[in-house]
Amino acid sequence: MSYKLLSDKNFVISSNIIKNIDKDLTLSEFLIILYYLNNNNSVFDADKISESFNMSLDDVMTSFNSLLSKELIELKQGKDLDGRLEDFISIDKIYEKVMKSLKEEDKVKEEEDIFDMIAKEFDRKLTPTDFEIINAWLSMGTSKEMIIGALKEASYNGVKTLKFIDQKIYEWNKKGLKTMDDVNNYMKSKDNSSMIDLSEIDDIDWLNDDE
Repeated sequence: MSYKLLSDKNFVISSNIIKNIDKDLTLSEFLIILYYLNNNNSVFDADKISESFNMSLDDVMTSFNSLLSKELIELKQGKDLDGRLEDFISIDKIYEKVMKSLKEEDKVKEEEDIFDMIAKEFDRKLTPTDFEIINAWLSMGTSKEMIIGALKEASYNGVKTLKFIDQKIYEWNKKGLKTMDDVNNYMKSKDNSSMIDLSEIDDIDWLNDDE
């Protein structure tokens, strides 16, 4: 890495990009990405990149072509201020890749929260069968909101079995209810006094209650 890069301190990069970008990038490839993340001028200028990072022109070209083949950057065509066509570099693929990774991380975290929440409410460790049932809910697209809603109703009725929750989710899906607002509106429309408005249970922190 060049002394100029260290001393100027002009280049910055989001920690989300560092954590979610390809792990097999070479240092030269990473520096080129860093250059375009920090440079408003998206025109490809091998000489400028070479000067900025003390890289040889051959290294710049090799790394640039490698990034193109990895589909992390794109070479596009547009018009300059004078209306002339020119090539420019797009790094949208990097942002798309990072956003996809972050969404996958959020999904994993959300699923982990569901498992922990149910185990805490049941006051026991989940069995392999429990994991299989919960994973089946998630794989069929059941939202976290609906699972929590069914868990709330199980708690209200003093039931600590996944069979009860599974039955509730099945009933709600069969009726075409997609959100807890749908569920509560359906309950109210039926005027079923044996069922509760789950939205009114607001005194329990279902995510953070340690008791």
